Amino acid sequence: MNKVRLTILATVAMLIAACASSPSTPKAPAAPKAPNLAGDWVLTISSQMGAQDQQMSVQQNGNQISGNISGAQGTVPYTGTVNGNNVAFSFTVEFGGNSFKIDQVGTVEPDGSMKGKAVFGQFGEGTFTAKRK
Repeated sequence: MNKVRLTILATVAMLIAACASSPSTPKAPAAPKAPNLAGDWVLTISSQMGAQDQQMSVQQNGNQISGNISGAQGTVPYTGTVNGNNVAFSFTVEFGGNSFKIDQVGTVEPDGSMKGKAVFGQFGEGTFTAKRK
């Protein structure tokens, strides 16, 4: 009888120890590394009024991007993000005493260029491409 109790106690003790140990938590897969976009680019925004080339400087800190966009209307700052191959940035331009926000949402292509949709607020949409200088 003592051997049976001892075996039962040993089994219970092993079960308690197994349940009390912390389970190994699987690690979440690492977020895709943001491509390095830092540098100088030619940004082409196309709309119903045609295509306009602008100069775009990119500074990058992790997945945050910022810099200036310069064109015929002057120079404006922008901010945005890059998550994996998805990129988004926006800037505001002044025209005729009014401010207009322009949003770009697109992807970084395998060749390193960017392309996507440009949204001109309530005035419609166009496209954009960007290529390193």
